Amino acid sequence: MIAAKSRVASAKPVSRPFSGVRPQGRRVALNATASVTEIVDKLKTLTLLEASELVKEIETTFGVDASAAAPVAMMAAPAAAAAAPVIEEKTTFDVVLEDIPADKKVGIYKVVRTIAGIAVNQVKDFTATLPKTVLEGASKADAETARTQLADAGAKVKIA
Repeated sequence: MIAAKSRVASAKPVSRPFSGVRPQGRRVALNATASVTEIVDKLKTLTLLEASELVKEIETTFGVDASAAAPVAMMAAPAAAAAAPVIEEKTTFDVVLEDIPADKKVGIYKVVRTIAGIAVNQVKDFTATLPKTVLEGASKADAETARTQLADAGAKVKIA
């Protein structure tokens, strides 16, 4: 009688530590029924498109979410990110004064004073070393307006 109880108790799958290496060509499943083996064999023959359709159908039929496997997908995410870097659209711009022609200094000084918001007596010192950032962290429209004003006055300007 004791032997009969031990057989019933041993019907549960035995927990074995996973070594991390699966032997090629051998099945890992213990006590797999014929129907489970048949399903697994059919799954092995599916294309990626068919497997994707199967996942969607299982989700809708059984009301489950396959995103529980997200940690596995997240392991592939760094490789995908490295393959296609995301380019963020620039939202702030700097207007850089690159050159002031000698014959147009007075007109350019007036525009620089207006854009930078500095006093008349500070403009010459402000523009003494070029290139010089005249406007920092401006919106695209403001940067374009400032660039146009400086270019119209005769300065060489760029937006960075």
